[in-house]
Amino acid sequence: MAGFDVSFWSLLFKLLSRQTGRISKVNFEPQKPHFENTPILQPFERATPESQGVSSDHIRSFLADLAEDNDANPHHVMILRHGKVICECSYAPYVDGMWHITHSMCKSVTGMAVGFAVDEGILSLDETIESIFPSYVPILSKLRWRNQKEITIGNLLNMTSEVEFSEAGAISGNEWRKGYMASNLKCEPGTKWDYNSMNSYMLSAAIQEKTGMTMFDYLKPRLFEPLGIDKIYWEYSPEHITKGGWGMFLRPEDALKLGYLYMNGGRWKGKQILSEEWVKLSTSTQADNGNYGYGYQLWMSQRPGSFAFNGLFGQNVICCPDDDMIIMVNAGNRELFASGSLTEILQRYWGISYHPNDGALPENKKAQDALRTLIGQLNGTLPAKNEKPRRGWGLVPRKLEVIDPREMIATLKGHTFKMEGGGIGLFPLISQVMHNNFTDGISEIGFDEEDGILVVLFREGNEFHRIRVGLDKPEMSEILLHAEPYYVGTKGRIATDENDRLCLILDIHFVEEGNLRQIKLFFEGETIEMRCNEKPGDAVIVDALDYTGDANSLAKVPLVGRFVEGGGLELMDVTIQSTIHPTDFGRLVHD
Repeated sequence: MAGFDVSFWSLLFKLLSRQTGRISKVNFEPQKPHFENTPILQPFERATPESQGVSSDHIRSFLADLAEDNDANPHHVMILRHGKVICECSYAPYVDGMWHITHSMCKSVTGMAVGFAVDEGILSLDETIESIFPSYVPILSKLRWRNQKEITIGNLLNMTSEVEFSEAGAISGNEWRKGYMASNLKCEPGTKWDYNSMNSYMLSAAIQEKTGMTMFDYLKPRLFEPLGIDKIYWEYSPEHITKGGWGMFLRPEDALKLGYLYMNGGRWKGKQILSEEWVKLSTSTQADNGNYGYGYQLWMSQRPGSFAFNGLFGQNVICCPDDDMIIMVNAGNRELFASGSLTEILQRYWGISYHPNDGALPENKKAQDALRTLIGQLNGTLPAKNEKPRRGWGLVPRKLEVIDPREMIATLKGHTFKMEGGGIGLFPLISQVMHNNFTDGISEIGFDEEDGILVVLFREGNEFHRIRVGLDKPEMSEILLHAEPYYVGTKGRIATDENDRLCLILDIHFVEEGNLRQIKLFFEGETIEMRCNEKPGDAVIVDALDYTGDANSLAKVPLVGRFVEGGGLELMDVTIQSTIHPTDFGRLVHD
């Protein structure tokens, strides 16, 4: 993004001041459906790692390193070799078969949609978006672009449009097409790679303009139904256009199917689904991104000939055609462009120096049993090893067993605390922005018991969230956030702080998302203190500001510039920290 975006900073300052409710300029309507975990259609065959030339010990070390890394934060891992699943692991409370947010990983699916449209003669690579959306080009823009090269579908696909209207445009209002078409150009289209999610949105809009149906509906009979992908959800914009660049929820095994389709030249079960020519174009370098190259809505990878579908916070489908292998990972870390601890571990185990055996290895029952045991420990079906305290979460409890859990449940049951501030929500801040679903603020916290399980009740606006808390292992609950259903897996711990105050620590995993909300409740007499955190947290905001360039452009605004010169950025950093790590206080409500 070039220049100062008023909408971006307006929303940021509203969040920093803990405003609640409909603070966005974008209209909100509930979209997300309830997820039901039904059997996968057209599942891949399962096989032992050794039968496909991969060591179980190698996979076990990989899964263990992911689990032990404080920054990787894995949710799901699946590995496919020769079309057979040789590893499937979910890290509790994340569940096998549950769909997961893909973020920008879905851009590669948008690229597939364009491929179908090109194959059917609906779109062409050299077709200009000005010709597709002539009514959305303002007169001044027509004059400005008269002597410039026009933006083509190809420019959108390989991220060389050079349009300034980028991710921040998604919070600027309801008319995203108009905003995009009226935007300035940084330089001539096609001359420079510049990642922009709104390019993907405009591809989706072009398909809808040409076909009269959303891109999501267009893909159903062409891609999703032939591959047996029946549990998928893709958000739409205020213009009721499939978002294209983000907002898709997909099951891990179905993500593998999409990678397998491309790795096999567009064929699925012997049938040509998408043309081989399009797959070759998409998985070849079409723009220089300063790394390994960028194709059509997907990334070239470290290994020659390999490519990846990649999304924010560690969503990956990494395809290695030379070894006929795919590694799929969902995670919840701070990675923006496949750069961080998760990527380092992936490259260490599956990078350019690794190759599986061409043929089968001798079956190794001992190693396979050890792998199954580790997977059981990680997914919660077997007793886990003692957990190490994780860094970066503030309080490290000095006492883990300060009160019998049954005694605590009995003591808390029936008590309600009224909160003072009300500007904190259960939904992590980043998820609120991503889904345009902003909190009304937690106004009350109550406690109940259900079948011996602690239940914490949060009131936000007119909604009451009943969250079951497992003190041994996470308990699953489903809550409604402005009528949108979300599953949360919650584990609680009992501790004391440095002042010996009793503390209940809640790790609330939004298991369809890449985010975790942690809430620490401190009890003292008739008062309660609530400290909150989220992961990924403030580091992601810093990364996003560096990426968009807004941190620098903000300082160029005259009034803000004087604020910055006076040390204002340090104050802003403190404010961001207090927004990501907010605190509120409450008092016991008496009947």
